[in-house]
Amino acid sequence: MPGIRAPGLRAVSERLLISALPGEIRAAWLADDDRLEELVILRADKPQHLGDIYFGRVARIDRSLEAAFVELGLERPGFLPLAAWPGEPLSEGDAVVLQVTRAPSADKGAKLSGRVTPRPAGLEQLARGVKPPARLLQGQDPIARVLASKAPPAAIVIDDPDSFRDAQTRFAAACSALTGRLSLYSGPLDLFESEGVEAAIEALLAPRVALPSGGFLLFEPVSSMTAIDVDSGAHAESGGAARRALAVDLEAAAAIPRQVRLRGLSGLLVIDFLPLPARADRQQVVARLRAGLKADREPARATPMSSSGLVELTRRRGGPALHELQSAPPGHAGSGGGRDAVALAYAALRRLRVEALHNPAASLAIRAAAPVAAALEGAAAPARAALAGRLGRVIAVQAYPAEPLPDFEIVLGSRP
Repeated sequence: MPGIRAPGLRAVSERLLISALPGEIRAAWLADDDRLEELVILRADKPQHLGDIYFGRVARIDRSLEAAFVELGLERPGFLPLAAWPGEPLSEGDAVVLQVTRAPSADKGAKLSGRVTPRPAGLEQLARGVKPPARLLQGQDPIARVLASKAPPAAIVIDDPDSFRDAQTRFAAACSALTGRLSLYSGPLDLFESEGVEAAIEALLAPRVALPSGGFLLFEPVSSMTAIDVDSGAHAESGGAARRALAVDLEAAAAIPRQVRLRGLSGLLVIDFLPLPARADRQQVVARLRAGLKADREPARATPMSSSGLVELTRRRGGPALHELQSAPPGHAGSGGGRDAVALAYAALRRLRVEALHNPAASLAIRAAAPVAAALEGAAAPARAALAGRLGRVIAVQAYPAEPLPDFEIVLGSRP
């Protein structure tokens, strides 16, 4: 469990659900109508890095970009705008203390700043004992970031006993009144499935989002940007084309900020609204879009709408997008259905946990597509071992001999 900051308690109706396995933590905030409002998924194999402090080595200075490329020990060098360096002019080979201000992505290194905020005491002394490149300090946990930005939830439900005990300790240190809001889930189903969160996540991975009156949105993320198309669909508003277009665009402008936040989309997002002839109508739509963006924990900006209906939205990258965590990269030899093999391995373990509780005398095995089986032996192996220890049973893994229809299945048998 992350560190918790709770400066004061206010009466709220939101609930926080936390589903945890070693290597993966999923946190979902539900409003009083059970609608998903916030979603954070942490995977050990895909760290977030935002806010991390590094002791880096300047590899190259590009005067045309007015930036330095800094080795951090990550897959790609970090990008440091020279304007974000407050010290003496840099030279290649310099060792520098920097903070990540934008998380790295598949094709871009982390964006960096020399202005570390807040600056921890003893940072310089810590750097003296380290050879660059190296991470000095980890940034604030993303779950803690969301908790710190919101009123404390009315209830916090955790499905993992170890995480529950850790949360009790951390909440007691931050705000003892919060410990009374903690509970350990013991239901017969998976926590996220029982509360509809799993279905909500599946919907967020789909490209199409229905609007209330028949229109819809289409989300198409690619490597350099995300295109969001607004379609009028079967919208039945009367009063002429301009009025119908405005009604659909206003619905879209209200829905897009939530979708972008929950999907974790970042960078450049181009929204193709229905064209609106009247400038006042275009301003009204953008005003609604910007109002929705104010609730976002990541800085986001929207440009005015062009006469053709285009709005450019930029949002800081705080970590991997949901589709990056749950879907295999294009062209990647993943499991069936294009899902990320490690994500499916954790899904298999969660399913097995429920089945094991219903069948305490059965032997346990997971039969899976070869990439999922490999993930259970690799990135998800600590979670598999921890779950096996908790259940007191071996969890066998069997790879399908050929490409299967299901990504995985749980096999229960008689114990000798």
